[in-house]
Amino acid sequence: MSEDRHRGKYIPFRCSSSTEEQITRISAETHRPKSEVLRMLVDQGLAATGYKQDEEYLRGVIQETVQAVMKPQIERLAAISAKATHIGAAAFFMGIYASRLMLPEAESRFVDEMAAQARKLGVEYLKLRNRDVDDFIQSAAQKMK
Repeated sequence: MSEDRHRGKYIPFRCSSSTEEQITRISAETHRPKSEVLRMLVDQGLAATGYKQDEEYLRGVIQETVQAVMKPQIERLAAISAKATHIGAAAFFMGIYASRLMLPEAESRFVDEMAAQARKLGVEYLKLRNRDVDDFIQSAAQKMK
């Protein structure tokens, strides 16, 4: 709609009462004149049916459609990833526990301390919000030394 609307062609047409009511409602909701709403709807209709090449509009429609279709799959993959992470953490701590059982008492206390520190850092990791993971890992490695 980048063309100057005053230089455009005047095209009168008739529509049903319900269509006119919808156009009036859209006009009121968007605080735009009916003529602007009509031009927008005609442009979008032409682009959606392929009669007009409005790349931005089509790109938006495609992005919305892809996001709607992919959202359940993304959420499913995130749930699988979270479950795998929990299983990996449980296996790690079970390995530490099994190793601890085979160590002498003095060394097992050291392993207990390291396991407690690792668990604490793991919980901290799960609480990360807008923080660089690499920085977190480096600071955690310094704490473990």
